[in-house]
Amino acid sequence: MLERIEDSSFTMGTHIVFRNLGQLNGSRGYQRKTNVYDVLTKDNIKLGEIRWFGRWRKYCFYPWNETLYEETCLREISQFIEEETSAQRKTAAAKRKAAKA
Repeated sequence: MLERIEDSSFTMGTHIVFRNLGQLNGSRGYQRKTNVYDVLTKDNIKLGEIRWFGRWRKYCFYPWNETLYEETCLREISQFIEEETSAQRKTAAAKRKAAKA
C-alpha cells in the first residue's frame, strides 16, 4: 500500500520509497515535460528510476543492474506507475483543453 506524504516529494511503500526529482533536463539538454522519480530502499539505496517513455506514452521503471525485487515491491512499483501515468494524462488533457479555449 502506497502512502503519499503531503507537502513532500516522497511516496512511501512497504519496503521502498519513491522520490519526485521534478522535471529534470533530458539527455540532450531539453527540459522534460514529465517528472522523474528515484526508487529507493528504506535505507536510501537507489534501485532505479521511473521516467516517461514516449513511445509507449506512459511511465516505465528503469532498474539498476543487479537489483532484485519481491512481489510486494513489484506491485507497489506497478501501482505507482499506473497512478502517475493516469495523473500525467489528466494534466496533459487539461492543458490541451485550456489551449483550445
